Amino acid sequence: MKPRPAQHGFTLIELLVVISIVALLISLLLPALSGGRRAAVRVRAHADLRSITQALEVYRNDNKDDLPPTRFSCSSRTAYELPIELMLYLPDRKRDLVDIIEMPDVYSEEGESYRYRAVGDAILNEYTWLKNRASLWVPDGFPYDEQETGQYYYDPQQSPVRYAVYSPGPDPDSTFFDIPGRLPVPEKYWLRSQADAGVVVHMEDQYRQMHLSP
Repeated sequence: MKPRPAQHGFTLIELLVVISIVALLISLLLPALSGGRRAAVRVRAHADLRSITQALEVYRNDNKDDLPPTRFSCSSRTAYELPIELMLYLPDRKRDLVDIIEMPDVYSEEGESYRYRAVGDAILNEYTWLKNRASLWVPDGFPYDEQETGQYYYDPQQSPVRYAVYSPGPDPDSTFFDIPGRLPVPEKYWLRSQADAGVVVHMEDQYRQMHLSP
């Protein structure tokens, strides 16, 4: 009988080389997968914000060009929550027991809604109407040559920005927002592709032109 040929297995060195190659491939793929997921979430946020701006436009056409008031609250409710006036204009949305539109921000783990801020009238604690008390901070030189200086605008006839709808992004408590009250208009606070913090925003200027973050 002929002797059986010797079976050849992987040597330790060959096995280590294979493991190293697999680890290298994984290290190359993970950033791409992570970047793709971030981009997908940002696209979803932009789609939701687009739906809100369309609802605002229809609402304005039905209400003599007026915008809904900005909401403030001293309770634990979301600051600058979506106006309940948009209920009829946002498809497949419902209001909960405390008159809040249920449209969760894709970045919010607690299911908080997207935010809305408009220059002009405000409602405090769901009932108190305040004339020209809602403001937006707009940089000097907006929108094409933004400066570090700027101001809060309370009069919609004077403000370079009429309203903004936005998501605070993946880390709303980040120190990246050095002056949170100035959100969301300044471009320096916008969410970039590889950043860990920043806002996703759609806003309308005084000429009714829309401006979007990346």
